[in-house]
Amino acid sequence: ILGAAPTAQEGVELIKSYQKQGILVTLVGGIIDQARDLGLKMGYNVRIVPLGYDVTSVIHVVSVALRAALIFGNVQPGDAGALIEYTSQRVPAFVNAFKPVDDVILAAGAGAIKSGFPVISNEDENIVEVPGALIAESEVSSFNKVSLEARNIKIKITQIDIPVAFASAFEGEIIRRGDMQVEFDGSRVDCCELVQTKEMDEIEDHKIELIGPDVDAFEVGSKHSLAYVVEVAGRKMQSDFESVIERKFHNYINCIEGVYHTGQRDMFRIRISKEAYEAGFRAKHIGEVLYAQVMNEFEAVVDKCQVKIYTDPAECTRIRHEVAVPTFNKRDARLDSLTDESVDVYYSCILCQAFSPSHVCVVTPERLGLCGAVSWLDAKATNELDPNGPCQVITKERPIDENLGAYEDVNEAVQKYSQGALEKVTLYSIMQD
Repeated sequence: ILGAAPTAQEGVELIKSYQKQGILVTLVGGIIDQARDLGLKMGYNVRIVPLGYDVTSVIHVVSVALRAALIFGNVQPGDAGALIEYTSQRVPAFVNAFKPVDDVILAAGAGAIKSGFPVISNEDENIVEVPGALIAESEVSSFNKVSLEARNIKIKITQIDIPVAFASAFEGEIIRRGDMQVEFDGSRVDCCELVQTKEMDEIEDHKIELIGPDVDAFEVGSKHSLAYVVEVAGRKMQSDFESVIERKFHNYINCIEGVYHTGQRDMFRIRISKEAYEAGFRAKHIGEVLYAQVMNEFEAVVDKCQVKIYTDPAECTRIRHEVAVPTFNKRDARLDSLTDESVDVYYSCILCQAFSPSHVCVVTPERLGLCGAVSWLDAKATNELDPNGPCQVITKERPIDENLGAYEDVNEAVQKYSQGALEKVTLYSIMQD
């Protein structure tokens, strides 16, 4: 961070926002006095390091970036091209420069940009923006978000802001009617869970919005409508991934202590226990869990995420019938239009090997996984999201008998993924293999 912020409070809040994310912050110029005046603790042990008041003090942190290339990247001294390539791709650094920006600061900023480090500034005069490199941002409160996006830095969320525990140990927890505070049941009232892909500028990251009354307003043991829409955006995000993310909601919500979830799409049921309610658990905390887990597990494709939670009955009805159901029908229609003959590859699925070590499914457009929850499109999306994961590509280039659905490729895959328990299979016959 270079220069003095418009106010000391804004400067310190910016520093703290990076500190909370585990980012090393180095300070040059007036920002040092602003931090000191407000009593901010500084030093290497708290990852806030004042370098000096002169612009040339930035050389100390530049040296760290360059030495990283020499030490960890095996870049040879004098090889400027390899050095810049390494810092651009492997050193996640960026610069926040407060106005006024003079010629010396401009020269230093140009050097940072050349090294692959974007510069974000509130300078509004004589500045020509360069997308991804030189970015003008008038609001200091937005520096953090803009900086992380520009450098494609994703923060791993390790602590979810909810008043109860979150762990896989609670995944099998059953909440009986007498123990529940409130219930949301899609078989009786309008409920739905949906993921929508949006543009980056349409999403305010980590925004959790509640439309309707909170759990406090509901009578103990009563049944109500609930719809939650998780809106995501990312450079690599595809609409095919939406259903994959949705399917994980069941696991996410079940990991909350005192919360029970079953079903999917518009036929789910959620129960919140009296103990969880008394501990402070409310509707917005469902959004906190969904946000944290989506950002953690799908960081490869999701850059920003916001959650809208609807408890207003009229809004839940609208979302379910005008938004969610048409989306589900569109997905199903797309899958219905696919045939085994119309695709070049099938997919394996070994998700169940956690409890059935030799189990493997061959997923085709016309044949789901045995569980009924993994379609060909789901397996395809899972493979793209995690190339080393449970769903692997199976070619169909060496047919033995296409009428029976026998392929050498499929047999090899089945033998491999079942650890030899099965040697061959026919996809269309229950009489042979």
